[in-house]
Parts: sequence; C-alpha cells; structure tokens
Amino acid sequence: MLNITEKSEGEAAKDYVLRQLIYNIVHTNLLPGQKLEAPELCSLMNVSNNPLREAELELAQSKLIEIKPKIGAFVSYVNSDIVEQLRDLRCVLEAQLAVEACDILTKNQLDSLYENVALWEMYIKRGDEEKIFTLDKEFHGSLYKMCDKTVWYNLVESMAPHFDRTTILSFRCKETGRILKDHGELVAAIEKKDKEKAAHISQRHMSRYSENIDAIRKMFPEYFND
Repeated sequence: MLNITEKSEGEAAKDYVLRQLIYNIVHTNLLPGQKLEAPELCSLMNVSNNPLREAELELAQSKLIEIKPKIGAFVSYVNSDIVEQLRDLRCVLEAQLAVEACDILTKNQLDSLYENVALWEMYIKRGDEEKIFTLDKEFHGSLYKMCDKTVWYNLVESMAPHFDRTTILSFRCKETGRILKDHGELVAAIEKKDKEKAAHISQRHMSRYSENIDAIRKMFPEYFND
C-alpha cells in the first residue's frame, strides 16, 4: 500500500510528486518492475498528469524508473552497479569526514550524535524500521553538515535513493545492531580525536553493504534483474 503524505506549504506540485514517489520506491511500497498507474497516482496525490509526468522524467534520468514509450513508466530494479559505485564514493568521502571531524566537532555536536545513537537503540528494540532509517540518514547527514561539506552531501544525496532502498532491504534481512555499533564507535573515536580509528570504522561501516548484498539477493531475488 502506498504511503502518501500531505503536501507541504508552498511545495511545488512536481516536487511533491517526486518526494512521494521516491519515498514509496525506497520503502518498496512501489515494487521493482511495477507499472506506475497514472490515474491512480494522480487521484491519490490530488494532482494533474503534468507534475506526475515531470516527476517521472526526472526519476528516469536518475534511473529510479524506466519509461517505455507507448507502454508506461515502471519502477527500476535494484541496480547493483550504481549502488556499489555509491558505496565506493561514500567510503572515500566519509572516511575523510571522520578524520576532519576529529578536529572540528564541538562537545554539543558530539552530544547530538550520541543522542542519535541512543534513539537508534530504543527504536531497534521497538522494531521501528521507519525511525531507524530516518535516524541513520540523520546521523550521516549531520556529519557532512557539521564538517561543512554540503557540496559532498548534495552530491551523495542526488543518487541516494538507490542506496537507501538496499538499506531498507538490509534492515529486513540482517540485524541492525552492527550498524548501531559502528555509529557509536565512530562518535567515540572522533571524541578521542583518534583519526586513524575513526577512518577505519567509517570504512568498515560502508563495507556493510558488501556483507549484506548476498542476504538481500537471497531474500528478495525478484528485486534484481542483473
């Protein structure tokens, strides 16, 4: 079932549709290979066909959907090559972030990251996938912003839904405690200004995708076509 939220104040119709489609693709409410039914989607979001079409064209450019002329638009399958390249990029960028954070982060910023980890632990116990995913995004996004690397962050986020979808799937087939452990150990290493350890933990954390992909493929083979 699709999860459609309300339009934000001042939000353009195309941006609203784009946000709803990305959310539902990432959270697999729209399944790989599924056709996007324009009349149904327009009705659910209370928009005309034009913003839907504009959003579909943008998602096609980022390879989240595939448009087949005279047939329709379809949710793309998980593209392992794109996800792996994103993982490689983040591995390099976030290891450098971890090193720079050792010199930059204030006590208040460290406290904010520790609070994120504590909330993670609570929501893991409650099995709240949505909160866990949101906190994971916030943790990594905060590091980019705290280190004043918004260009890096925007670059990563421009293709993030590909990686985010596999993150959601990994939550469903692998326990999330290791990810939480990585976050906690990373903040502790940054607090101690141990640059070598912080970089190592960051790289180990990003290697979790390689560890998880076989489990994801085994549990969700229908999400892949490569």
